[in-house]
This record gives sequence, structure tokens and C-alpha cells, in this order.
Amino acid sequence: MKNVAGTAVVTGGTGGIGLATARGLAGQGYAVTIVGRDPGRGATARAELAAAGPAPARFVRADLSSLTGVSDLAATLRASGPVDVLVNNVGGSYRRHGLTTDGIEAAFALSHLSGYLLTELLVGDMVDRGRGRIVNLSSGAVRVADRTPLDRVEVSGRYFGFTAYGRAKLANLAYTTGLARRLRGTGVTALSADPGGTATDMGRSMRPDSFPWPMKLAFPLIYVNLYRTSVTTAASSSIIAATSDQVEPGSIVGVRGRRRAVDPRATDPATIAAVTALSRELCARHLPQETVGTP
Repeated sequence: MKNVAGTAVVTGGTGGIGLATARGLAGQGYAVTIVGRDPGRGATARAELAAAGPAPARFVRADLSSLTGVSDLAATLRASGPVDVLVNNVGGSYRRHGLTTDGIEAAFALSHLSGYLLTELLVGDMVDRGRGRIVNLSSGAVRVADRTPLDRVEVSGRYFGFTAYGRAKLANLAYTTGLARRLRGTGVTALSADPGGTATDMGRSMRPDSFPWPMKLAFPLIYVNLYRTSVTTAASSSIIAATSDQVEPGSIVGVRGRRRAVDPRATDPATIAAVTALSRELCARHLPQETVGTP
């Protein structure tokens, strides 16, 4: 296809930061596939992408809280041809503890495992072709992540939605660090993007009971700060991470390309090993027998 920069997949791409990311990639000439659960929103978003750039756009319906849904999505994407850029944008923070159909805590499943499994099912093809870019969305919530060790899914003690979400994002950041190391010399780059706080549907749904004391006292300020950055500006982190040739594997790209510090816990070999082992165990029946870059 003429004037096509490459193919890109954006999960959670029918609204918020995901749609703004997809729109930016379409504007740079990428043929973008957006993934979401709602066909109506998907059709509207696809029309926006078609108007934003010269390349074709499509919507694929998938429930990424389900490991089978992630596996089926990977099969659909692989059948359609190579993926040059994968942006694992989807995530979720929940006020109450809940389980997915796989029996996994919902925030951990959607904010870490969905991206982990989709990446592992697609990265082999990227390595075989000698090129590709994987962008996993991080979050400032990592800084207040629940301190329960990452060799298990469930948090110890009382469940708070925001700190559980931060813990899932910490797990994903550790996975991304390890993945970047695994992929050295393959031509495939893995890194993270941190869009900062912005008023997405997830952000607007937050309530004080998602936070432990004393963070609960700061909730009004946290909530007001969501409106300081537009969704389009927030998405610049993912767009730059996906397209720039100036990024470092394993780094975090912030808004407007500013480099963000990686939480030291996410670079700790023991944490990376624990997250990797747990993720493999939970996703074992969906994973290929051989994983790229492992002994």
C-alpha cells in the first residue's frame, strides 16, 4: 500500500488516550487497528482514523479481560499480516475487588496480563522479521503501588483500587524492562509510555474510596489535576514511544517525549523474575512452547 508507514495495533483504542494515540499514528501514515469491546464506539473511532490519514483503519472487537479473548485477538491479528507497532494501551482501575472469567483479579488481568499475553503471542513474528516496536502504557500510580510481592496476584490486606492498579502497572513495567533486555540485538524495541493524569473515563470514575489513608485526603487535588492535561497531549507519550528513533529500549517516554525515570523496583532482577514466572503460570495454556529470548 502506498503512503503507509506501517501497521499499528492499539488496544483500548475506541476512546480516551487509546483513540488519541491511534489518531496520531494514522496521521503519520500508519494503517491502524483499534481494539475494543463496543462495536458502536469502534465504528465511530474507525471513521475518525479514516479521516486522519491516508492508510486504511479497522476495528476488531475483543474482550481483553479474558485470556481467551487475548489469544483469539492475537490469532486474528497474525492472520491479517505483520504488526509493526503494538501499543498495549488498555487498562482498568476498579473501586471494588473483582475477578475476571479466568478467576484473576480484574486490574491485574486487564492492566498487565492482557498486554503481557498479547505481546508474547506477537513478538516472535516481529523477531523473525527483524523489526518491531512494543509500547506498554505505564502510570504514575506505580509510585503508590501496593507493596505485596509480585510473586502473587492478590494484594495482602484491604483492597484499594488505585494502589492495586498501581501494582498491576508496576508488574507490567518490570515485565517491559525484562522484555527489553530479552530483545537486545533482535531489531525489536520494547519500552513504556507514561501519559500522566488526564480526564479519561477511567480517571473520571475514581472516587475517594479507591485510595488508602492518607492519600484519600489528597483526592480532591488528584482529581482536579486530571483536567490539567488534555487527552491529545497525554497521548503524545505513546505516539513518540511508538515512532521515534531516539528512544531507548526499556525507557519510559512521558508527555511530549520527556524521559521519565523508571521505578527501581521495575529494574530489580528478582522482581522481573517473579513477574515473569507468575505471568507465564497464569497464561501457560495460551503461550507458545518457546518464548523469545529465554534460555
